[in-house]
Amino acid sequence: VVLWHGMGDSCCQPESMGKVTEFIRSRLPGIYVHSIRTADDESADRKSSFFGSVNDQVDKVCRQLQAIPELRGGFNAIGFSQGGLFMRGYVQRCNQPPVHSLVTFGSPHMGVAEVPGCQGQNTLWCSLMRSIVRGQAYSYWAQHNVVQAQYLKLLGKMDEYLESSQFLADVNNEREAKNATYAEQLSKLERLVLVRFTNDTMVTPSATSWFGYYDQNGDAVLPMDKQPIYTDDWIGLRKLDQADRIVFKETEGQHVSSNSDDTFQTFFI
Repeated sequence: VVLWHGMGDSCCQPESMGKVTEFIRSRLPGIYVHSIRTADDESADRKSSFFGSVNDQVDKVCRQLQAIPELRGGFNAIGFSQGGLFMRGYVQRCNQPPVHSLVTFGSPHMGVAEVPGCQGQNTLWCSLMRSIVRGQAYSYWAQHNVVQAQYLKLLGKMDEYLESSQFLADVNNEREAKNATYAEQLSKLERLVLVRFTNDTMVTPSATSWFGYYDQNGDAVLPMDKQPIYTDDWIGLRKLDQADRIVFKETEGQHVSSNSDDTFQTFFI
């Protein structure tokens, strides 16, 4: 099993990924568990969840996993928050060794339209952050150095997004030139489990965890099967769905906040 942590976390934090690792080992004795790190130590790994190039991080993980003998036959993967999105990037871009099943918890697969934690909030902090984000998110510097900017999909700025997005627009095959390998690789999954949190305010809209997103006017959230990424099968979602290999799960609570026992007994492969 391979784990990819979320924003503000690290590969080996005892109270997060360390706890998850021990939980899996206790339920499946003898299983090999690898927790991805994108930097040399725990502190730098946590920092890399905020700063750096996501493309470079995915490339690094491709090399990292290829070098682990225990994974040569393939593995099951679990991604938490942005780690689930990045793990999907691994599947689509390299997938050697291959992922059999992918579980993502609260992952922003269709991007986010709001500053994390500011949904419905009009505080001075949120107002300031919105102003900064709308003005700078698609700048060259932000798109190459700020991790969260690389999956930001702001309403009313689609042209800028498609032109400048360094990660999400590519991995979702949203540009005119499509990468057929992405659909080919993702559709090889035996199972894709998408977990959404009912009270999630960290990813907006929360339906992004199920490949849902706002319509062009921002008036309504359209589900996955109403999105072009699905109807035109840009990344293989429709093929997976028609083969009954996508599982939608919903759990109560805030962003990636469920008790580990309850969560993994329900969703673990």
